[in-house]
Amino acid sequence: MNLMDLKQQHKFALDRAESILNDNPNPTEAQLRDIDMCTREAAATRRQIQAIESQNTITGMMQRTPKGAVLLVDGGRRYTKTVKQELSAEYTGDFYDYISSKGTKVGAALYEGSDGSGGYAVPVTVDDQIVPLAPQEMALRRLATVIPTVMDIKIPIKQSFGTTAAKAELSSFGEVEPTLEQTTLSAYMAGNLHNISWELAQDVPAFQAFAVDDLILSQQMFEENLYCNGTGTGQAQGIFGNVGAGITDEPDSNGNLVSINATLDVQGTLNAVYHPNASWLMTRATGIIIRKAQTQANLFSPAWTRVGKQDFLHGYPVEFSAYAPAAARGATPVLFGDFKRAYVIGDRGGSGINVKVLDQPLASQGILQLLAYRRTDGRVRRSEAVQGITISAS
Repeated sequence: MNLMDLKQQHKFALDRAESILNDNPNPTEAQLRDIDMCTREAAATRRQIQAIESQNTITGMMQRTPKGAVLLVDGGRRYTKTVKQELSAEYTGDFYDYISSKGTKVGAALYEGSDGSGGYAVPVTVDDQIVPLAPQEMALRRLATVIPTVMDIKIPIKQSFGTTAAKAELSSFGEVEPTLEQTTLSAYMAGNLHNISWELAQDVPAFQAFAVDDLILSQQMFEENLYCNGTGTGQAQGIFGNVGAGITDEPDSNGNLVSINATLDVQGTLNAVYHPNASWLMTRATGIIIRKAQTQANLFSPAWTRVGKQDFLHGYPVEFSAYAPAAARGATPVLFGDFKRAYVIGDRGGSGINVKVLDQPLASQGILQLLAYRRTDGRVRRSEAVQGITISAS
């Protein structure tokens, strides 16, 4: 019987025992014997499962869990530290003796690292750090309101105020109610799959953590693009193009597509309620355009400042997303407002990115699979809370 059959048998026995207890608060002697038989069967299959898993080297490969990841193996959670294999001091000497003697002299230490079919010539020591590729800049998940969901949520949105009017003595009050609409915060699945050979997972312990990191960053960058530009149909709704119109800007006299005047004017279009928690959102390249405009304008009081590692524009913090539209004619490259009130992100079942180790589907090919996924959605819930700067199309 294979591992999957044993697990199914174990689950069936436990479910059977629980079902008897649930259906019979005061079980008879016969029912008690059935429960006892089920629990004994579950215990026996559990011992068989543990014996098989103790010999499963594939599960043991995935030993390092990066911060922020949920590593699921066989339905449970494991957090263990990687033990780095160290070769003995004699290994290097025996290796060079083997090479210089053209394979005629084989020291015992050589067997620590490789085999006799050419593997001795392969470097055994690999740096335990893989130089990472810098991820794209992301900001919306940090700026927005993020909530866990267990089902679709209908979000009511106030569209207009009720109207108050003066009335003459003995006349009736007018009746104009506020209007409402709603948006639905759902959840859409997205994920990524990595195939890793058993040899790579065993020989390069750092690759395990590297692969999980890569999956998580890939998921985050995919979602950031949707939070910025998504259609809202079968995916998150992008915030760009779905908030307040703000202002339309003309390039300044030096040809800078976003002018300092525009960054001042757009503040006047944002309701005072949203100013205390307001911030800017743009690409870093757009930020450079604004800083160039400031330099060329030779302002007495600089609009763009930096305190520590945080940039500020007119005293409001600046956040960068690589997925915001680039500064171009007809585009809206800059948003300003209270993003927590404007945009909501719902993560089904919690905000963790799930990373699963699949060691069975491609085991016959010697391949381990890592699967990362999250179900999420994002919606604009208060469009007036954020205003944009749109560059004139001509």
